[in-house]
Amino acid sequence: MTAELLQTDAAHTGASHTASTAATGGFLVRTARPDEYDRVGEVTYLGFGHGEPGATQPDAERLALLHGAAARAEAGDLLVAVDDSGAILGTASLLRADSALVRQSRGGEAELRLLAVLPEARRRGIGEALMAEAIARAREWGAPALVLDTGPQNERSQRLYHRLGFDRLPERETIPASRGGLLAVFRLPFG
Repeated sequence: MTAELLQTDAAHTGASHTASTAATGGFLVRTARPDEYDRVGEVTYLGFGHGEPGATQPDAERLALLHGAAARAEAGDLLVAVDDSGAILGTASLLRADSALVRQSRGGEAELRLLAVLPEARRRGIGEALMAEAIARAREWGAPALVLDTGPQNERSQRLYHRLGFDRLPERETIPASRGGLLAVFRLPFG
């Protein structure tokens, strides 16, 4: 996969965008548009596996969060990865420290939540591209670090976070995970 930073046009927030081209086709990471929020909610729900046959369904509060793309956009920057046709393949929510949606942020840290890629779009570097863009934007905001959490058994994501330079912070792991254990907390300091 190759990645390059593209300058944005005036229609976007002024942040850079990461374009990635893989053997299976290209995609672009950008801020979601309001007319895409419903689809972003669906992609988040599906990306967390809730659309699979026999999948466990989230409780009402979690379901509202997964589908609440507009609230996530208002709380920071709602990122999407789109293919050449504009179809949304993945999403991530970059939240400002003062957002009511953060659960790990301390001392002005930006927080990443709900990184999700459609099952059929995985293994194309989409999650990594969403992470790279979130890191770049959190730095642009002047945040001292980017923090996130993930399920303790989500080893694939944890490998990605380590590869991107995040450190695991067991001392901050206090929130129970839905499938047992405590959510694993990762932090990437900027400085």
